[in-house]
Amino acid sequence: MIAVLVAGGALLLAMIGVSWYGWITLPPDSRVPIHFGADYNNFVSKRLGLVVHPAAGALVYAISALAAHSSAKARPVFILPLVIFPLVILLTVQVGAIKVARTRSGTAGE
Repeated sequence: MIAVLVAGGALLLAMIGVSWYGWITLPPDSRVPIHFGADYNNFVSKRLGLVVHPAAGALVYAISALAAHSSAKARPVFILPLVIFPLVILLTVQVGAIKVARTRSGTAGE
């Protein structure tokens, strides 16, 4: 259980690092895509777009860790998918969002 939580924390740190990279490399007027529920292709300001992904990751991590902790005694096999997979998906989406923002802002070749 502890190893899974540490791995989840490392993924959260990776999300923060990706946001930091996006902050440095994207122009100030960049628009970052965010997926809000049923709406698709919402573009928000650089600041909001780079904060939303790690914030969502922290929320998912907290909820997943609580769910994994409560089910650890009954089903220890399900701890990994509950904590790690949602964070991997969010990290992948975040990297893709920064790539789209770079392409739309014209800095894809830099």
